[in-house]
Amino acid sequence: MTNNVGLKLASVFFAVVIWLVVNSANNPTVSENYYNIPVKLLNTELITDSNQVYEVLEGTDLIGRVTVRAPRSVISELKAENIIATADVSELSSLDTISIRLSTNMAARDIVSITGNMDTVRLNIENKKSKALSLKATVSGEVEDGYMIGDITTGQNLVRLSGPQSVVDQIVKASVDVDVTGMTSDIVTNAEIKLYDAEDNVVDTRNITQNIRTVDVRVGIGQLSSVPVNFNVTGTPASGYRATGEIEGNAGVVTISGKANVIRNVSSIEIPLDITDRTESLVSEVDLRQYLPDNVSLANSAEAYRTVTVVIEQEITRTLNIGEERVRITNLPEGCNASISGLDETVSVEVGGLSRDVATLQAANITGTVDIASWMQQQGMNTPEPGFYTVEVEFNLPEEVELLRAVTVTLHISDLEEEENE
Repeated sequence: MTNNVGLKLASVFFAVVIWLVVNSANNPTVSENYYNIPVKLLNTELITDSNQVYEVLEGTDLIGRVTVRAPRSVISELKAENIIATADVSELSSLDTISIRLSTNMAARDIVSITGNMDTVRLNIENKKSKALSLKATVSGEVEDGYMIGDITTGQNLVRLSGPQSVVDQIVKASVDVDVTGMTSDIVTNAEIKLYDAEDNVVDTRNITQNIRTVDVRVGIGQLSSVPVNFNVTGTPASGYRATGEIEGNAGVVTISGKANVIRNVSSIEIPLDITDRTESLVSEVDLRQYLPDNVSLANSAEAYRTVTVVIEQEITRTLNIGEERVRITNLPEGCNASISGLDETVSVEVGGLSRDVATLQAANITGTVDIASWMQQQGMNTPEPGFYTVEVEFNLPEEVELLRAVTVTLHISDLEEEENE
């Protein structure tokens, strides 16, 4: 063993070299590129536990290309998923960057080198802010002609969100929108909630946490119908006063909306106006919606209120003098004779009513009658019985004019045959 030691050592050295040369020739070291390797962030609770949030900037948590140098036998087995890229938040620099560490989960000892085309993750770290916004619902498009949008309701009316303060501060509105184009019946759907800034631009919510991102929405769609509005005057004014029949501010026709099976039964809107014991005109602001049937609404809310006036005036009285010859007997049955007495040469007829009706009366146009047939009916007589009776005279006054004091005469009825025998 001690003979020719140098030669023996040289033989071993050359044997190793030859082995390395042969092995290198059969399994050489080569390079391979792997693409889009994700970087896993470690210990992120160091940020979130401080009531802060982070955002990875410019996609720096994805390595575009990783180059690995290793023996061909290793490279042939190595896949992209075997490459591990990590960035530990505990190593965060003052510039909010973290160095990326690359390794593999197989044949790590055989890896000659592993490098990426980027070596740091860049973060934007901000204070965390929360906010609650009322949820609004809108519609877009146009429903079918003859229909209109009714009530719009959402399953929830509040959205709670949190995220970077700079982003949350931009958000001023949360809303959902439903397309109603060509619709003729209610819509029930689930819609995405969008967040908007003060200029009505949609805010990117990738870094925003929301308690809900979609919500159930119901859009009511009603059929339209035009109906008249009728004011119905009830009651009687105080004594000596009368409604003229004039109603100022009549609402005319309004358009209503509702389900077809409901509004087909609505032919008008009836509004009562009570003038009982009034001594002056009734002026009232009427809300038409109070008189609509259930599940029916006005198509235009601006038409809801009407100011209506029921004109009431004080009555005037007037005395008309007519000649007694203008009082006549009518409807005398055959076989009877009748005469009247008890009238002065001039009969005073006292009437009352509205100025417009009473002022135009002419005495020359007024006549009085004693209607025997009508009087007999009132007395329950089938045939006239001879005798003397006190009866009221009827005058041909207009319907709007009232006789204030009855005018009476003495009616004498006699049998015609008895008068002839006499």
